[in-house]
Amino acid sequence: MRTWYKQKISRQLLTIFYAIITLSILTSLAVYRYARNPGDGTDWPLWLLLGQIGLSVLAFFLVIKPMVVSLSNQLKELSVKSKRLAEGKSISLSHDVEMDDEVGDLTKAFNRMARSIEDQREELSRQNEQLEIKREELERILDQTKRSEMHLQDRNELIETLASKESLFDYSSVIGKIVKLTKTEFGALLLVKNGEITSVVPKEMTEEQQESLKTQSLLLKRVMMSKVTAESSKKVTDDLLLPHPYYINEAVIPVKNPSDDQLMACLYLARFDAPFDEDDIDELESYSKQIAISLMRMALYDQMKQERQETTQLLNSIREAILYVEQEEGRILGNRALLRMFANLETQEVEEQDEHSLALLEVSAEEIAGRVDQKESFLSYLEQVLSGETPRDLLSVTIDQGEYFLQIYAEEIERSDQQKGTMLVLRDVTAETEVDRMKSELVSTVSHELRTPLSSIYGFTELMLERDLNEERSTNYLKTIHSEAKRLTHLVNDFLDVQRMESGQQSYMIQKIDLLHIVQEASDFYGGSSSIHQLKIDADFDRSYEIEGDADSIRQLIGNLLSNAIKYSPEGGNVLTTIEHRRDRIAVSIRDHGIGIPTAAIPNLFNKFYRVDNSDSRKIGGTGLGLAICREIVRAHDGELSVTSTYGEGSTFSFELPVRQETEHTEELKTV
Repeated sequence: MRTWYKQKISRQLLTIFYAIITLSILTSLAVYRYARNPGDGTDWPLWLLLGQIGLSVLAFFLVIKPMVVSLSNQLKELSVKSKRLAEGKSISLSHDVEMDDEVGDLTKAFNRMARSIEDQREELSRQNEQLEIKREELERILDQTKRSEMHLQDRNELIETLASKESLFDYSSVIGKIVKLTKTEFGALLLVKNGEITSVVPKEMTEEQQESLKTQSLLLKRVMMSKVTAESSKKVTDDLLLPHPYYINEAVIPVKNPSDDQLMACLYLARFDAPFDEDDIDELESYSKQIAISLMRMALYDQMKQERQETTQLLNSIREAILYVEQEEGRILGNRALLRMFANLETQEVEEQDEHSLALLEVSAEEIAGRVDQKESFLSYLEQVLSGETPRDLLSVTIDQGEYFLQIYAEEIERSDQQKGTMLVLRDVTAETEVDRMKSELVSTVSHELRTPLSSIYGFTELMLERDLNEERSTNYLKTIHSEAKRLTHLVNDFLDVQRMESGQQSYMIQKIDLLHIVQEASDFYGGSSSIHQLKIDADFDRSYEIEGDADSIRQLIGNLLSNAIKYSPEGGNVLTTIEHRRDRIAVSIRDHGIGIPTAAIPNLFNKFYRVDNSDSRKIGGTGLGLAICREIVRAHDGELSVTSTYGEGSTFSFELPVRQETEHTEELKTV
């Protein structure tokens, strides 16, 4: 009945309202009529009014109020469901009553919309769930891709590291990357040579662990013997201490030379979380092959470096200056002899070097050419070399205004039948040129020195043979001939002495001699031969100046020095000979006030055949052998000859000889 009522209430709403309005109108008319005719004695209008009021009240409580409450509840429920639906919350439609009125139609329409929204929401939820599953799958794939990318990046870095390392020390980074790639705790690369471990490159390993690995690891020894990869797991704690046993997983991979299968190294890795599976072993074996290639390359690099150092040392040990022109790079290199020849060249080191290594130096062709006196000829010669053409002729040049004489020749350097460069050899022929010059001067000097006494001897002899001379003139001619013959003999003796000294065949009769006595004799002799020189001796005549030496050689030494002092003092003056004791040596110095010696000539003064080239000395004859002989005599007596001079003021020649020791002495023949 209630269900029917609820279903009919909306449809009968107007009928009830119309009935109530009709009843109200009729009741109003009856009351109006009664009011017009109140005296007829009837009371039915009052009854009718009371009935109308009761009927209205009854209709209100039985029809209108339930209808309004039902309608209000229905609309309120629709409002609540609409709000929940707008908020995206779920609603229930199971208790909704289907009605045939307008409210029922509104409810049905709302329910259809709600079901459609619920269906769409469920579909969206299913789609969201699928999207979430796909998102999680994509995130998993992305994470895996990132891990693979990082792993691949680490592998590439490892390959690059292996390709760039040139020393054993750098392999610590290699081990670090392998430990990271394999997710191991620690590891090491053990270098092996002739079956023995030569060095260990560790990662996260203490000195104790390294020593234990080298001496106690049976796994390592087994791999070194079999040259086959091996792995093991061993328990490192007791079950009583931990609820689960604790294991360490180790793997040793041999690193073998691909050419002869010889063991070069072993790769050791260890971790705690999981044993090494086949994929891990395959990956580690691929690393071992890359390490083997790197070790071979490193050994080849060391060999090439050693060969390059040996070649460089060889080039730098050559006394000849060398320029090497590289055809491809156009770079010019030179050895250290070149730097000694071309002093103060600006150079740039080709590579870093330690105190034991030698290296070629990069030099500028223009800078070298600037030091060559024949610059255009040198640059033309060098341009031929740079163009790939190797000159076959020798080039003779001088540098530094004729200070050095050079001969240059070129040789091709080929590799695999291809020209890689050209080597220019700069031979310093200054000494040979100087010798040739000295030989020419010697021939000229000797010819002049020999011609003078020979001409005198020849001339006076011819006069004595062709003319009748009185006894006095014949005697004077004979004295002149004797003097010139004696001069000629001294000249020849000087040549012979130099030859014997250079060949090591000069003999000295070592005995006790009085140096002061020899100086006095020589001073008296040369003092008597010159009227414009005064020869003086400064010595403590009460002391002994005994030495052990060859008397004739010492006389020749003193005589040569005094003769030079007189000869190179053409204006005359004093010649002072000083003798003094200096500890266990006797020093002798002979000072003159002559023309002096130029500073530039002093280093060459004691060389044979050397003569000072100036206008004053050219006027004075001589062979340039006297001072060379003096130096050899002093050296043979364990002394040293020196000179100090001021050009235009005079010179002082000094030498020191050991004092004679107070021991039993016998004559001794010494060959020097």
